[in-house]
Amino acid sequence: MTVSFRLLSLTAGFLGVALPIVLLGKVTAPPEEKAPAAVVLPSLAYAPAVSVPAMSVRQGGAQDVRHFRMIAAEIGLPRPDSLTAEGLFGEHDLTIPATRPCGQLFCLVAEAMPADFPSRSGDLLFAGLGFASNVPAETWRREPLNLVAVVDKSGSMEGEPLELVRKSLRQIVGQMRTGDRLSIVLYGDRSHVYLPSADVGSRREAILTAIDRIESSGSTNMEEGLRVGYDTAFATRGDFAGDTRLMLFTDEQPNVGATDADSFIGMAEAASRRGVGLTTIGVGVQFDAALATKVSSVRGGNLFFVSNAEEVRSVFVEQLDTMVSELAHDVRITVVPRTGYRLTGGFGVPGGLMNEAQDGAVTITVPTAFFSTKGGGIFVTLGRSADRAHLPAARLTPGLSLADVDLRYVSARTGRSGGDRISVANPQVRPSAPLRLAHLLVDEYSVLHDASVAFHISGKPRQAHLLLAALADRIDASRLPGLAPERKLVGEMLAHAAFASGYGGEQPSRRKRAQQTAAR
Repeated sequence: MTVSFRLLSLTAGFLGVALPIVLLGKVTAPPEEKAPAAVVLPSLAYAPAVSVPAMSVRQGGAQDVRHFRMIAAEIGLPRPDSLTAEGLFGEHDLTIPATRPCGQLFCLVAEAMPADFPSRSGDLLFAGLGFASNVPAETWRREPLNLVAVVDKSGSMEGEPLELVRKSLRQIVGQMRTGDRLSIVLYGDRSHVYLPSADVGSRREAILTAIDRIESSGSTNMEEGLRVGYDTAFATRGDFAGDTRLMLFTDEQPNVGATDADSFIGMAEAASRRGVGLTTIGVGVQFDAALATKVSSVRGGNLFFVSNAEEVRSVFVEQLDTMVSELAHDVRITVVPRTGYRLTGGFGVPGGLMNEAQDGAVTITVPTAFFSTKGGGIFVTLGRSADRAHLPAARLTPGLSLADVDLRYVSARTGRSGGDRISVANPQVRPSAPLRLAHLLVDEYSVLHDASVAFHISGKPRQAHLLLAALADRIDASRLPGLAPERKLVGEMLAHAAFASGYGGEQPSRRKRAQQTAAR
């Protein structure tokens, strides 16, 4: 969703520390508070720095926009509330090249470029605040996993949605190792422990047989299902030397018990602080993406969607180990723009997780950072400060920073606090491919959102068509790799907008070019 900054007065105590003036090239990283130079975890020692490729890191919350894509492909032009910038980012690797080694558990990487968004004329500069770690990718292994699968078996899940859940569980069981444990809780109008906690290595075939026998029935009391799931998690984690996690499989259509996001958010937040996070796996055309996004954006949460068997395979083969592996909690990134500039937008977390102080500093809260197969980050835009609204933009002096950035976080495993500081350099060279891709994705997100609003809220399908056609041209002109899914999505949305606009079979040439490009 579009991110806006809420104007709140932030005290120095909230920010944690006063931001020092950091000169470009003189970046300092405060050591983790009360922590030794090398933090030793149960399965891995973290050295101060490594020269081998490190694990990627990205924020929690929505990790894809597959539900939005499915609606565009199968039903019609999707509504705006099922689209998030962070979900769109999650389908791409946006690892910004590091200009310094990361010598601790969690670091920042920064890069900037000129902004060029047709729908956001006030943005002059675009900056990426990427995430990095010093955890070697070649030696990293997830911790033993105590997984509690909470399965919605209600009537709305009958047919393909529940079959996708069975396929997902079978895929997960096939990837789990000896020592990993699995419980299954079923909920409809009532909830119960369907499969008590079992070691997957010794009971794999019996577990697979139980999965095949899950059938749909009843209403959708998700509140009770989560309560039974969390009770099961807390009861089984006492003697388990690994990570315990809930995995909710649902179309997010609760109609019995609590049905509001706040109730579920409170449960997930409280459980996270007791060491049990929540991964939501969405299925089905009727999936309530807006509710799921709110619930998964809290501490310990992330969200994935699967619409077919191939997505089941790809999601879990590529990401099972990382989707259950939390790196850091309560991440706070404070950005102080240089004099003459202000932050005009932020993308990568819901808008409620951003706050602006009176001095122009903006604090962005990332409830959880996960290990990932794709690099993530927060992306911000800068424009003229209010006192320069009728003046030229402040001159960008070579060698000085656009903004100073302070990072604070808590290690998910040790509970120790850590931090980092970095400056965002003025754009001096051609931006990296990941930053250019992120810029294009922000453009795409903004246009898809605006086109959906024009179509569904304003009743202006021709405006939606014009926005999408221009976006299709910009995607083609970018010449960036890996954009076939974006061409396909924009082409499908163009077709819906063209039909609603009365173009019928004779669509404008831009639409035809978009269709031809999407097919390639």
